[in-house]
Amino acid sequence: MKARRKSIKLIMAAVLGSVVSIAAIACPSGHEGKGGDRRLVQELELSDAQVTQLKSMRESHKDQRKQNKETMKAIHEQKQALLTNYSDEKAQALASELAAIHKERMLAKLQHQQALYAILDDTQKEKFKSMLAKHPKPNRKHNVEHDHNQ
Repeated sequence: MKARRKSIKLIMAAVLGSVVSIAAIACPSGHEGKGGDRRLVQELELSDAQVTQLKSMRESHKDQRKQNKETMKAIHEQKQALLTNYSDEKAQALASELAAIHKERMLAKLQHQQALYAILDDTQKEKFKSMLAKHPKPNRKHNVEHDHNQ
């Protein structure tokens, strides 16, 4: 029984860590939604043409974001079902699915950052790198505290 609880805690920690990381992927500044775009526009002093390109990139990924939201809702339902009908096999499958989603989203984030980086001038590129350096691991404090509770 003790091993099962530890297994559940590890899986839930992986799930929570993935969800927290995924939430931070939407915007390189660590802020989700249009507010993050405003921050980029202001801090990088983007031109009107660059803002248009940024909006175009965001719009082109609108369907993917909607699908990601639906996928995460389904995973949340699976997590809830595990609480009442737990099996190691189902938990392992869910953890594997989350790991694959996390990898896919990380790659998408890196592609988005590269596309944004490509439209910047040299001064903006340096500012952008500085912004990323200030926020290398969003929600790290939460993940560290969570690890101590195990």
